[in-house]
Amino acid sequence: MEVAASAGGGGSKTPDEIIAKHCNACHGTGLLGAPKIGDTAAWKDRADHQGGLDGILAKAITGINSMPPKGTCADCSDDDLKGAIKKMSGL
Repeated sequence: MEVAASAGGGGSKTPDEIIAKHCNACHGTGLLGAPKIGDTAAWKDRADHQGGLDGILAKAITGINSMPPKGTCADCSDDDLKGAIKKMSGL
């Protein structure tokens, strides 16, 4: 179910595409303390300390710890990143 492309970007990407290309290397294994894909409790703990899903999104945009800004997906829109975070976290 494709929604309108994000303004100024190359079009929206699916959460699965973003996760496979940009997130799975660290979030698939928990590398360097990254919360693992599907570990809702770990993601919820972060959300509780960072201001909910929007707080996690803000950290993803700017980068946190060893994660670079936008997790290497420089052309991802904020909505693209939020979709990937929701899919990985279950939140």
